[in-house]
Amino acid sequence: MIAAQTDLFEQPRHAANADVEWFEKLLRGGQCWMTATDILISIGRPVTDANKRWLRELASQSEFILAGQRGYLHLESATAEEINHCCNWLNAQALKMSERAGRLRKNAHRIFG
Repeated sequence: MIAAQTDLFEQPRHAANADVEWFEKLLRGGQCWMTATDILISIGRPVTDANKRWLRELASQSEFILAGQRGYLHLESATAEEINHCCNWLNAQALKMSERAGRLRKNAHRIFG
């Protein structure tokens, strides 16, 4: 088989950011907060922890999706207060995680030298 023929049997490649772009487009069109449950039901996916994690991962990869207790929202539909609240929450989480990492390193150093 020649090289050109092997391409006929390859699975189509999914663009790396296609899911993120899809999620951004969905939220931009919705123009309101949408919960993970509502999103999953609307696209016909089971409401499972794995699918909710998938949405969280897409949101974390996006530069336009806000996440919070109310669900997900596209940046273009957010108020300045909502954006500020989301950014403050993300900064607080980052600080918390950094402090935990420091404590773990300190104790690991104490145990293992």
